[in-house]
Amino acid sequence: MKNLYLRSAVALSCALSLAACGGSDKGTMQLGGTVENVTVAGLVLQNRGGPDLKIEPNANSFAFPDLINANTDFDIKIISPPSNANCEMINGKGKSSAYGVGNIIVRCILIPRDVKGKIVGLTSGPLVIINGSYRLSIPANATAFTLTTLDTDGKTKLGQVGETVAYGLSVLQQPPGLTCRIDNAMGTMGKADVDNILITCN
Repeated sequence: MKNLYLRSAVALSCALSLAACGGSDKGTMQLGGTVENVTVAGLVLQNRGGPDLKIEPNANSFAFPDLINANTDFDIKIISPPSNANCEMINGKGKSSAYGVGNIIVRCILIPRDVKGKIVGLTSGPLVIINGSYRLSIPANATAFTLTTLDTDGKTKLGQVGETVAYGLSVLQQPPGLTCRIDNAMGTMGKADVDNILITCN
C-alpha cells in the first residue's frame, strides 16, 4: 500500500510539472536562420504545417515564435516568395540537436530586368557606357541599345538589374568626334524593363 501511495504521488507531481520530470513541451531553443536579399514584403515561411511566419523587408534573420526541444524534426517551407525575387530554402529540413539548429538560410535572388533605350546621332564609334562595373561598347550607327548580353555559356544574362536595385548609366568613352549625353540615366528598377533612356550624340 505504501508503494502505491508513492507511485500516485510521483504521477501527480509529473502531471503538475512536466519540466520536473524531463518532459517539458514548451521547448528550449529557437528555430530560425538567416535571409538574404529580402527587399519587399511577401516572403512567408511555415514549419511543418504550423502558423505562417511573415518576413519583413530588409530583414536579415528570422525565428519562429514557438521554441522547440532537442531531437525535434523541422521542415521549413517557403509558402510564398516576395514579388521581386526567386527564393530557395537551404538546410530547411532536419532535426535539432542538443546544441541547437544548423545553418538555415533563405536565399533570394532579385528578378533581373533589362535596361535599354534609343540612340540618336551616333555616326562614329564606339561609344562606351557603364552601369556600375558593367560596361557596354556601342558601335557606330546604332539606333538602340540594351545592357543585356549573353555570357560565354550562352545562357547567363549579363548587364541586367535586379528589381528594386538602383541603376545609373554614364559615358565612359565618347565616340571619335562626338559628344554624347544620356537622358533618364538614373533610377530604381521596377517590375518591368527600363526603356525610356535616350542617348543623344552631336
